[in-house]
Amino acid sequence: MGKIALIALLLTVANGLGQTPSKDPDAFQALLVEVRQMRQDIETMTVASQRVQIALSGLQRQDAAVARAEQRLDEARNKRVGTETARARAAAEVQRLESAVAAGMSGDETKVAQSRVAEMKAELDRSATEEQTWQAAEAEASTLLRTEQAKLGEIEDRIERLDKVLEKMGMPVK
Repeated sequence: MGKIALIALLLTVANGLGQTPSKDPDAFQALLVEVRQMRQDIETMTVASQRVQIALSGLQRQDAAVARAEQRLDEARNKRVGTETARARAAAEVQRLESAVAAGMSGDETKVAQSRVAEMKAELDRSATEEQTWQAAEAEASTLLRTEQAKLGEIEDRIERLDKVLEKMGMPVK
């Protein structure tokens, strides 16, 4: 019940009491108790509404944190996969060049191929290090995502409990 409705009710009660002297003090007491109860209910609803707003705000922030963590994980995973793919191509190229050298190339071609194999092996070493870096970043991002999802679950549980409390109080939840 809004403040205006409460004021109107109080004025009506006061007006009615002022016009006709009550012969029943119990009726007056009952009205007074009811007005006090209504005031307490309004205060309770206000506090509950504020708590709902706080919980929903937390839910929105945590949902955004989960989205950022998912994006970070996707980026790390994509970089790792890209590094693995490049490394696999380089390994295949090394194998192809080594097979070509073993099959008997001319002297100049052999030197070029061996030089290229040395370059590719150095690239493979760099790729292996980079792949380990992205694996670690992916594991860290995955852990962060699970943590943020757990926090989101806790907030959702809190909102669910709040909803049940409000339902027991007979208050509609928006």
